[in-house]
Amino acid sequence: MELLRYMEIFNRRKRIFYYIIGASLILALLILIFVRPTYRGAAKVLVLKTPSANGLLAGWGLASQVASTGDDIKTDVELSRIKPLAEAIIGEYKLVGLFGKQLKADDFFEPSIAENLFSLPYAVVKQYKEVNIIEVSAVTRDPELSASIANKLSAYYVEGSRQRVRDDFKSVRESLELKLDSIRDSYFKTLAISTGMKLRDMTVDLQGETTNMIKAINTLKTEFETMDKEYAQFDAEIAKGIKQLKELSLYRKEAFEIGTNSRLESLKSTLDKKILDQTSLKLDVTKEHPRYKVLNEEIDTIRKQVAAEAELVLTRETKSLNPEYSELSKKILTNRINKESNLAKKAVIQKYIKLYEEELIKIPHKYEASARIEPLLTAQREMYSKVGQYVIQADLVESISLSKLKIVEPAATPKKRFYPKRGRTLITAVFLGFFIGLAAVFFVEYMDNTVKSKDDITAFSKLLGRIPLSERLRNYDAVRALSADSKEIEAINEMKDNIFYETPTNGGGSMALVVTSPGKGDGKTCAAALMGIAYAREGQRVLLVDAARSTSGYSVAAFFGITPGNSNSPMPTREHGLDVLFEPDIARVNERVGSLREKYGQVIIDTASPKDCAALDGNVICIAEPCKYEKDTLDRVRGVTKDNFVGYVFNKTLHAQIDLGKRLISAS
Repeated sequence: MELLRYMEIFNRRKRIFYYIIGASLILALLILIFVRPTYRGAAKVLVLKTPSANGLLAGWGLASQVASTGDDIKTDVELSRIKPLAEAIIGEYKLVGLFGKQLKADDFFEPSIAENLFSLPYAVVKQYKEVNIIEVSAVTRDPELSASIANKLSAYYVEGSRQRVRDDFKSVRESLELKLDSIRDSYFKTLAISTGMKLRDMTVDLQGETTNMIKAINTLKTEFETMDKEYAQFDAEIAKGIKQLKELSLYRKEAFEIGTNSRLESLKSTLDKKILDQTSLKLDVTKEHPRYKVLNEEIDTIRKQVAAEAELVLTRETKSLNPEYSELSKKILTNRINKESNLAKKAVIQKYIKLYEEELIKIPHKYEASARIEPLLTAQREMYSKVGQYVIQADLVESISLSKLKIVEPAATPKKRFYPKRGRTLITAVFLGFFIGLAAVFFVEYMDNTVKSKDDITAFSKLLGRIPLSERLRNYDAVRALSADSKEIEAINEMKDNIFYETPTNGGGSMALVVTSPGKGDGKTCAAALMGIAYAREGQRVLLVDAARSTSGYSVAAFFGITPGNSNSPMPTREHGLDVLFEPDIARVNERVGSLREKYGQVIIDTASPKDCAALDGNVICIAEPCKYEKDTLDRVRGVTKDNFVGYVFNKTLHAQIDLGKRLISAS
């Protein structure tokens, strides 16, 4: 049965199928007759690359790794299709498009139907069989020109790719050279800081300096302890001499006095200074050093001068002094001089011990400064050497990358036409016409499922009338201006008469008329108002109930130009005998209408949707726009209205665009 149904559909729509098949064949013949043949020349370019600048930087740990994948081939394909290459080819070969105008660069790499039909030159670039080769092809009317354009475009692409590689590595080299200069400057600055620190602190070897400093301190402390012993010895000799002098004073007859003069004081001061210099020099040189020996001889000479001067003083100042007393006095004076010299030397040694200890305390700080500067100096030296190697590697990789970009197979002059091909074109036209024709037949049949006329309505439903499409019917003033014999008035009267005969009570006043529609915008409110006006002009008192709540896009109040008030009573309109009642609560409509039913001969209720009809008492009329709803939709509206459904009213006439399909099908 299904097959018979399909055959019936095909028999009814067969002209559409034949028209499409014929049109496809005619189009194919026209293409073969009028389209000039084109020829295709293709060249192959190797795009296998060594690591690029990014890959080189990744190998150095300076950038992310960019692997050679299929995306690289796509990038190469797109780079070979850039606008400058197209402009260069178009300018060199003076390629023209339609009407003899110069071909646009945007159309050179995008073959369109027009380019094929009018045999305009174009180029196609694609990856060749999933390998690292791209195929550059050109299609023109001239076979030799096709091969020449393909080769020239490949050469331009290769040269452009090489230039991009050069620019890529040029930026890398420039960056490396700038980095090299920066590292060199930083290295020299750090080296200058390290050298300046060593010169300032007079430090070459911190470990040796520490060892020498400790040895010097130990030497001074040993010498200081020796001088302590000598000091005690000199002090004991002086005490012993004074004791002996006291014993001799009992036997000498003349007093004596030991005194000094300015020369002796000067010699003592010079001796102290020389001893201080000798102590300082001992820290830096050995006793065999010439300067140390000269200074030692000077100290011995001054000591002899001090002793001689002391003898002169004693000789000059002593009176009636016997030789023993004189010798003892000299000895006491010499011990005192040695004691003072020893005391001064101890002070100098103690001063230098303190100084050397302070210097020794500074050694850790020197170590800390050296620990900060030396690793930095070493790192900068290594970085300078490494970046220098990077520069050499970049030059090598650039040379290898350039050698991998080349044309591996130049385009040859094609012998066979590329487009159009006779057999392929005709077979394609037949198959396309066959499938498109069948699809069109069943598509038209499938899409033609809307209610357009009385015959499309379900058999047990009625068509009560048609209201012509007119924007003038959207307000009361426009309706009042219509003449009595106008087509709009005639349509409304016809609808009213059909309602009279189709209602179960034959138009009696016991049942209200409930007006609904499947959706918004079908003219339901206007239709209800027009029916109310028609009944009122027959002399009946009409109550028009606005139960559409606030969901409707157009209201009875807007039609009559009135404003709903707070009163629950009906409001009069400008049409004599027609009152309007606003009741947004659908549950109260029956109660309100029942209380007012005796005052009105006809009641018309404007609802919001078909669902409200189930809660209302009255005969239901469905306002529908033709060519908008399917049969099932209208049947569902009838189903929710129980047994009080009267019929349908078509509002708005059919548009020519909507009815075009039906006329075409009827003609077929």
